Amino acid sequence: MTDKIQVLIVEDDNNMRFVLDECLKRKEYQTLLAADGEQAINLFKANCPDLVILDFKIPKINGMEVLENIVKINPDIVVIMLTGHATINLAVESMKKGAYDFLTKPFEVEELLRVVENAISKRKIIIENELAKNNVKELGIDNYYSAASPAIKKVNKMVRYVAGSDYTVLLEGESGTGKSLIAREIHERSNRKKEPFVIVDCGTLPSNLIESELFGYEKGAFTGALNRKIGRIERANGGTLFLDEISTLDFNSQAALLRVIQSKEFERIGGNEPLGVDVRIIAASNRDLKKMVEDKTFRHDLYYRLKVFTIVMPPLKERAEDIIPLAYFFINKYSNNRNITLVPEAAMKLKSFDWPGNIRELENAVKHALILVGEGNVIESKHLPLELDQGYWAFRDRKLSLREILERTEKSVIQQALLENDLNIEKCAKALRISKRTLYYRINKLGIDLCLQKQEYC
Repeated sequence: MTDKIQVLIVEDDNNMRFVLDECLKRKEYQTLLAADGEQAINLFKANCPDLVILDFKIPKINGMEVLENIVKINPDIVVIMLTGHATINLAVESMKKGAYDFLTKPFEVEELLRVVENAISKRKIIIENELAKNNVKELGIDNYYSAASPAIKKVNKMVRYVAGSDYTVLLEGESGTGKSLIAREIHERSNRKKEPFVIVDCGTLPSNLIESELFGYEKGAFTGALNRKIGRIERANGGTLFLDEISTLDFNSQAALLRVIQSKEFERIGGNEPLGVDVRIIAASNRDLKKMVEDKTFRHDLYYRLKVFTIVMPPLKERAEDIIPLAYFFINKYSNNRNITLVPEAAMKLKSFDWPGNIRELENAVKHALILVGEGNVIESKHLPLELDQGYWAFRDRKLSLREILERTEKSVIQQALLENDLNIEKCAKALRISKRTLYYRINKLGIDLCLQKQEYC
């Protein structure tokens, strides 16, 4: 796609064509104009536009035939149909043949622009989806570190800066954002890459065992110490020690760790001889250590020893460009290279979700989808976890206004009513206790895709 989005407007009414042209140009879209079906197909072949706004009733070749022709040329083209007499059958038929949405004349300018913006978003997702699918083979099976987003590119730059040094690094960020991957990346880029990379998950070790795990112990140091144990600090000598979830360490363990960082020496439990150690420390926390220092639950001296160089890992919702590439990585990894693809609607659902559990939650969502796909090779929206659907409970952790929540909840209710009433508008309106006219308006206003409401109609 070029910098400017190109839209083909197909409309035989001169005034309506002029209005559509002016509205889109003001939003800096590039436009192509056609007054009949034959001209529309020729312009489409010559220019490959990003979006088509197509009237049903046009001379020479009608809108439905034009739709069929351009979809044959480019199955991924996004088409918005225009009509003065919308019916449910017409809408379903056009969407079965590849239309994205339809608008009923007359319509508000704001409504047109909203539908166009949504359509362009879908077009971008289609392209992004295709690129991610083609590029997934380039990723290593153990590396799901996508760097498509500006946020993660910034992290990459910081990793390159600090990797060649021996400075202590503090990684901060929510759970599941990939802090352990960054820690390993720093080690692999450092001069210590041929030496051990030892992980200590502080959050899973009981407080009475953490020091013996870190420092080891001598034979007979305590009941049950039948042999000498080499601790993880000693095992990491010459390499990197990664302390994950360091915020869970108690004060005694924090003090002991501080001494190691300051003196580069330690003693095994039960030993009386200090042992020198050359180890680089990388620590990670999903809690705000500065706030813990203020609350006197984390030692300030250890905090400042760790905070020599800090990298903050962005949550997945702030790196939307990485979501689809990461999804394809997991699809490839867990499907044994079965060449499974995402339909655009499923990709859009993945990209629009906030992912409170970050990369780990995305990984689980892909596993869920692969189970439901079975022997198939296409992941659809229905295969994704229900948590990704639009409802209030799915928004409770999001910063949405009441109006946004109500609109999305209304959309979910109407979609469910349409499905339960087999797309019968009269029955659906009766069930919702609103007029058919109001229901048509709300379907159009909320951007409900009628074709997707029931699979047998597609």
